[in-house]
Amino acid sequence: MQKPLFQKIYLTDQKSFNILKVNRPYFVVPWHFHPEVEIMLITKGTGTRFVGDSIEDFGPNDLVMVGSNLAHVWKNSLQHYEASSGLQAEARVILFREDCFGRDFFNIAEMERIKNMLLKAERGLKFFGNTASSVKNKIMAAYEQTGLERFISLIHILNELSQSKEYVTLSSIGYIQQIQTSDLYHLNVVLDYLLKNFKKEIKLEEVSKLANMSPTAFCRYFKSRTNKTLIQFINELRIGYAKKMLVESRDTISTICLNSGYNNISNFYDHFYKITGKRPSQFRDEHHNKLIAL
Repeated sequence: MQKPLFQKIYLTDQKSFNILKVNRPYFVVPWHFHPEVEIMLITKGTGTRFVGDSIEDFGPNDLVMVGSNLAHVWKNSLQHYEASSGLQAEARVILFREDCFGRDFFNIAEMERIKNMLLKAERGLKFFGNTASSVKNKIMAAYEQTGLERFISLIHILNELSQSKEYVTLSSIGYIQQIQTSDLYHLNVVLDYLLKNFKKEIKLEEVSKLANMSPTAFCRYFKSRTNKTLIQFINELRIGYAKKMLVESRDTISTICLNSGYNNISNFYDHFYKITGKRPSQFRDEHHNKLIAL
């Protein structure tokens, strides 16, 4: 298998930016980074989003800005890989370099808020609420436009995002990216394995073999690249899946615990609270109450 390098983005016809439509049974781009700023709007599909050291579920209307050279990947849930599922993964993606409109474009006074937002986006930004709804409509409209109209729409999109307080930062404040192009092959192999097997017992020896390392060397390597231990990473995958099941199913918490990869209900409760700050029953009730309010 050819080792993936950092993602090279080609802007067709020498365009300064682009808006793409992705529509597939599942997203195929591996864990990668590139100089371009990326705005990712999910319109169909579910799965797990990795931005820097952030691990979160995603679904329709998920709106995220990823700064220049920040490692990221959207991995669909396992159902998307079943040929009979009929599921689709669809997104609109905006890509632009910070100097694509001229070296000093974002340095003029009128662009100060946008420039500050792009600095924050170096850790990844997730937008929600009225901002996400409004910007979604603008992105969908901009995709249908061309030329100057599309350029003006992009500025409106960036302006609205820069003025919003409805966002959270994704990567932790202490995250320092150490992922190099040569790391991406090993990390993608490990990531795919963990996503397919997190419900089972995962042995360090098996994972370290995938990276062609000893267990001790792999632990150091994985922590330096993801800012998490392997156990922390697996627990976040498992709790992310449990959150999804608490929302989408009527299964008991004990059943969800087992189906998420835990064989000890006490450990499940401890990890769930540590990661979410809530008990599983509280998380489920709060989400259902939000749906009723809508």
